[in-house]
This record gives sequence, structure tokens and C-alpha cells, in this order.
Amino acid sequence: MALHTLDRDVQVTFPDEPFEVPAGLRFLPGQDLAVAPESVSAPDVVISMDASSGDRIGRLLPVGQAARTFIAVDHHASFVPFAGINVADADVPATGILALELIDELGVDLTADIAACLYAAISSDTGSFRYAATTPDTLRVAARLMETGIDFAGLARTMFDTKSMGFLALQAEAINSLELMQVGGRWVAVARIGIAERERHGVAFTAVESLIDVVRTVDEADIAVVLKQDDTGVWRVSTRSNGAVDVGAVCTSLGGGGHRMAAGFTGSHDADATLASLLVALA
Repeated sequence: MALHTLDRDVQVTFPDEPFEVPAGLRFLPGQDLAVAPESVSAPDVVISMDASSGDRIGRLLPVGQAARTFIAVDHHASFVPFAGINVADADVPATGILALELIDELGVDLTADIAACLYAAISSDTGSFRYAATTPDTLRVAARLMETGIDFAGLARTMFDTKSMGFLALQAEAINSLELMQVGGRWVAVARIGIAERERHGVAFTAVESLIDVVRTVDEADIAVVLKQDDTGVWRVSTRSNGAVDVGAVCTSLGGGGHRMAAGFTGSHDADATLASLLVALA
């Protein structure tokens, strides 16, 4: 939206299949700029936001590589440079903060619509400002965004505190599937959600990411793990750590990435094999 105010022709996209904005984010302004990946015309400039490596943007990587200017903006400790210009800062708790810095450099006024999107990005990356990576500067940025008049309470309610009956039923199944196991002297809490469970309750794959926040509350666990099967049948893994284990390093070794206390990777079509690979890396 900031670039759009400078009379630039802008397209926003992401490589998810199917191409759809998650239900919890459909309230955000600016979605008229969103187009499916296959509709992206040959751009002069491509900016990748919040992707720690080239494979994370899937089919859009060749589009970036073919552009005159290719920029990657990220904050993951596992970031691997993949663009012509790489702007990465692992000390920043959210890529949304780097986006705000770029908007300030462009001299664009901070409107309420822009602020709403940035607040959504920063609050989600920091767990509503609860994660350890949150700094005093993070809260100062949040205050600046709030001063534009955004409905921050309504935004938080829609993003974090509004769930369908189907999702709550799926969450109950995830809790019922919980296993607590000891690996390398640490306790690991593991939940699984497959396609069958999601289809039974009518829950899209994009909605299951928040299940890790339930599993991470297990008091006995040092590490929380959720295996979730995407629409192609592949099992993807989200992990959280209480700080005793660097799950970012573990997931990076398995082809994924992230931070010390929050990371993930993509496994195979075999849930047991995917979990086994993680447990070996944790041992």
C-alpha cells in the first residue's frame, strides 16, 4: 500500500496452495492488491518478505530471479541470502518492523490502513508481544501504530480470539492426540493433525498453525511439536522451545528454519518418518 501511494503498479502474492487469504486475516485492508502467483506479470522489482530461504517462496523464486531487482527482507536467524539485495536482521522480532523502516525511508505517511497491516504482522510474530524476542523498541513501534487510530483490540480479537466450532473440535482432537516423550533428556509434547481430521471439521490448512500455541502450554514439556498434514499429503512440522533447546538450529538441519525458540520444517508423506527425523535431530 505504501508503494501504491507512490503511484507504483503493485501486486501482492504468496505461494500457498490453494491461493486464499486465511480467514483470520481477511479483515485486513489492501487485499485488492493481491493476485494469484500465476497471474504475476514480469515485474521490475520483486520484494520477498519474511522468507528465510529461497525455497520458502516456491514458484515465486524464478520470478524474483528474473526481475531487474530482487530484494529479500527477513528476520530469521536461519536466513540464507537468496536475492540480489538481502536485508536481514535476526535481532528484530518481526519482519513487519523492517517493513515499517522501509516505509519511513520511502517518506510515505503512516496511514491507519498501513498501520493495521503492520500491527497484524508484528503482533503475530511476537505472540501478541509475549515472546522473549519482544523488546522495548517493539512496544514503541506498536504504540506508534496504535496512534494512527487502528482498532487494535478488534484486530487482536479477530486474529487470535475468534475460532469456529469446527476449529475448536479439531483442537480437541489435537489435544487428545498428545504424546509426551523423553528425548535427549528433554520432554517433548507431540500432537498430530491429518487431512482426515481437518476435512471432518471443515478446517483449512492455513488455520492449523495456531495449534502449536496450545501444545506449547504443556507444563511438563521443554519442546512442543505439531505435525500437520497439508492438502498435498505432506507433513509439515512446527516446533516451540522453552529456551533449553535451539529448535531453529534443529529445524535448519532438517531443511527448515526459524528462531531459537520457534521454528519449523517440511517433512515427507510419512508422519512417523517425519517425526522420527525430528527426534533423531533432537537427541
